Amino acid sequence: MERKWQIRAKKKRSILINLVFLLTSFIVIFGFTICIGIRGQQEESIIENRPLAKFPKFSFNDFFQGKYQEDLEKSLSDQMLWGQSIKTAMTSGKSELIGEWQKKLVANMETEEPTTHKQPENQSADNKTEGKPKEARKIKYMPISGGNVYHYGNSPYMVFKCRSLENAKGKIDEMAETYQRHFKEVDSYFYFVNISKSIDFNKVDETENEFLTYIKQAFSEFQCDGLKIDSYEQYMDYFYETDHHWNYKGSYQGYKDIINLMLPEENVLEPTETKTFDTYYYGSNARTTAVYTNKEKFTVYDFKFPKHTTYVNGVLSGYGNRDMYFNNGYSIEKGYNHYGAFYGGDFAEVSFDFKQPEKENLLVIAPSYSNAINKLLASHFNKTYYIDLRHYQNTYGKAFNPEEFCKKNKIDKFLFLISIDHLTNGNFELAN
Repeated sequence: MERKWQIRAKKKRSILINLVFLLTSFIVIFGFTICIGIRGQQEESIIENRPLAKFPKFSFNDFFQGKYQEDLEKSLSDQMLWGQSIKTAMTSGKSELIGEWQKKLVANMETEEPTTHKQPENQSADNKTEGKPKEARKIKYMPISGGNVYHYGNSPYMVFKCRSLENAKGKIDEMAETYQRHFKEVDSYFYFVNISKSIDFNKVDETENEFLTYIKQAFSEFQCDGLKIDSYEQYMDYFYETDHHWNYKGSYQGYKDIINLMLPEENVLEPTETKTFDTYYYGSNARTTAVYTNKEKFTVYDFKFPKHTTYVNGVLSGYGNRDMYFNNGYSIEKGYNHYGAFYGGDFAEVSFDFKQPEKENLLVIAPSYSNAINKLLASHFNKTYYIDLRHYQNTYGKAFNPEEFCKKNKIDKFLFLISIDHLTNGNFELAN
């Protein structure tokens, strides 16, 4: 009898413990959900430089397919209270440890002197004089915070290592076939944003970037061009110290290149002012590594634009915060995304109407690199539509249909503006 009593008591304790655990879990989850509801759902992760998943709408179809559960799990992880603070603290701790190791490594690093060798006398290259010495560097990439962000030697800039063209060729070919098939009825162009992931700084004096050379072959039905980087010093002039985006000089050069490619007879808009704001810009690479040693002031060009209207996801709206910045209304928070705040964020569709019916309509598919030049390019056209495929389906509930969009909006020209990152990672694939 005593043994049976002990078994019953053990079962009751087990049931009680399970009930307490379930009740506690329910209270915690319910409490967090209520707090998130009061706080509101956050739009963007500053440290990870990406949009955050929001709580999905319930549907029986998604529930039985498992999609609702997956989306709910992602949203709970992204919207967790103090989630960004926890990630920042963890990254900072890791950064300090690896930073100390890196300082010792840099101090002991032996950088080899650049060597030169002459090209054979019968060998020539575009834009080069025969026999011009070719610089061969052997500078090391120094990892920052244990991730995929590096310093190039002792340079303060935060960069990525160059990717392998051989590994990218298959995806480039696939994208070229798809895009050329969907846009065969439209005058089409490709502009390559040449970032550190597509530049080997030890061989940066090449006549033309090998990625762009291959892209021109793959996208043979498009007219192609790209941002020319002929030295590491030029890269530093065109890009932010701590961010993967091009800066005001690099983006303006890209704008000039594109207009020269698409409308060679047109004059580009000239900057009316160069403005440096009294705030430091710590970009995506600084945020992901939690290394905030670089102190780069945020600088922009200003322009005078003709009158126009702007729409975001089909709704009449402003885009970017130029006036706020020029009225000193900008944030001084460390890690604040000034690139997105000043130029404008990432949306499924941003369109401009400059009311110039004598001019053509333009469609652009691009990630955030276009944000800095959206209005500049649009000023040369009647109506311009920017599509970011990372957000299109979530916003409109359907895949982007190029033929349907071009026909509906009477598109005359199409521009595919992209870096090697988004060209190969699947974010900008078109539905077949």
